[in-house]
Amino acid sequence: MSVSTEEFGGTREALRIPTYRKLVTAWSIGNLGDSALFLTIGIWVKVLTGSDVFAASVFIFLGVPALFAPALGLLADKFSRKWLLVGTNTLIALAVLSLLTVTDASQLWLIFVVTFVYSLATYLNAAAQGGLLRDTLPDHLLAAANGLFGSIDQGLRIIAPLGAAGAFALWGMRPILVATAGAFLVYALLLANIRITETRNEISSERHWFHTSLEGFGALHSRPRLWRFTLALALAVLAGGAINALIFPILDTGLGLRPEMLSVFISVQGVFAVIAGLNAARLLKKWGYDRLMMVGLALFVASFAALTVQHVVVVAVAIALLGMSMPLMIVATVTLRQLELPLNLQGRSGAAMNMMFNVPQVLTSAVVAALIGAVAYPWLIGAATVVAATGFIPLLSQLKASRREASAAALAVP
Repeated sequence: MSVSTEEFGGTREALRIPTYRKLVTAWSIGNLGDSALFLTIGIWVKVLTGSDVFAASVFIFLGVPALFAPALGLLADKFSRKWLLVGTNTLIALAVLSLLTVTDASQLWLIFVVTFVYSLATYLNAAAQGGLLRDTLPDHLLAAANGLFGSIDQGLRIIAPLGAAGAFALWGMRPILVATAGAFLVYALLLANIRITETRNEISSERHWFHTSLEGFGALHSRPRLWRFTLALALAVLAGGAINALIFPILDTGLGLRPEMLSVFISVQGVFAVIAGLNAARLLKKWGYDRLMMVGLALFVASFAALTVQHVVVVAVAIALLGMSMPLMIVATVTLRQLELPLNLQGRSGAAMNMMFNVPQVLTSAVVAALIGAVAYPWLIGAATVVAATGFIPLLSQLKASRREASAAALAVP
């Protein structure tokens, strides 16, 4: 890796680059549509069918495409990432517009098909974005760019779902579908007009495409520090899947609050995630990768332990810590991946990470949901806390390796 953390620049320096400013604008508009659609489509299915099972099935169709992430990552490494993003977001817009034909529960199949296609496209977007960002910015500004993208994502997830849910209650689904499709089309149009000189990727055609698509996992494993960070973050996300299933028992059984209070806690998490994301690059420059990952995981584990306490103030603090923890770990891990791996592996390595994070999280949510009636929720959170804490094992191993490297370097200096 050619850039040390001491050389990292800040968000303002990154925003001085015109191409990056245009990319941030385009991505923000597309993400606005993504955030609005993600939650509302489940509410729509619930209203159409009156069934909690069908409403929950939406999230299955959103999660299953993670299994195809490696193949999508291969596409992102093999073809122009800019034009893949343009085509993908145009496809999403057209798919969303097709939902305007849905009038009753008999057309539920179309909603599920579009949800599946939409989720596939978002995984392709994620795989292509990292490499495109690397072509847009010098290496020393990638951490700041990742932090800003994360902050925008969290900020929109505070505003967009709440606004979309309110609009759905007032006017139904049609205006949301039109606005969402419009956002994705604008994203595609803005991207098409951005001038980016993309690095030409050479990928061997000797191996079968299936084996080639899985090379992202090998690339992650080939970099010891990156692999340890990925394992630690994967364990945290695995534990995080429990909260998706337990949030309502925490509010209802633990705190005696109405389900509507979830929006308040989501807002608290989002605000602190935005703050952490905006400062992650600065902290990475000051502390380095190892310390930032340790702090991020420590905050994450502390937040889970606090969620076992049935007191509204303690839970609010826990949610704030949870919001702060993830951006720190994500910025450290993603920046390290972007800098340590070559451009022709950015898509596949990013897709491998997405698969390692999302598939286990969905499984955890399903298992915990099945156990809610049989096991008290504080015990389930306690078990998730233990799982998250095992992430310290690879991080401590990396800390020891870093100290050995520093000692060897010091001895080598005459």
